Amino acid sequence: MSQKLKVVTIGGGSSYTPELLEGFLKRYHELPVSELWLVDVEDGQEKLDIIHALCQRMVEKAGVPMKVYKTLNRREALEGADFVTTQLRVGQLKAVRKMNVFR
Repeated sequence: MSQKLKVVTIGGGSSYTPELLEGFLKRYHELPVSELWLVDVEDGQEKLDIIHALCQRMVEKAGVPMKVYKTLNRREALEGADFVTTQLRVGQLKAVRKMNVFR
């Protein structure tokens, strides 16, 4: 595949995002993702910032010509997207804490 691809990940501040990126990096010659857009909600801004910085370091280390963007504006991110992935948790981390009470 020679065309470059734009992938948007809704819920991009998730701790699963680096694993998703790792898969894209390992398979870059088969699936040439040129843009990875990480989108999250305003309450997820801090996590999004952390995950974005980690993803940028991963791309730099891999030496792959991919740009990683972060935004809270999903409409901006979705424009021209070739693929959209989602990784959401309703209630964010607060929901996990509540679930752990029941275990």
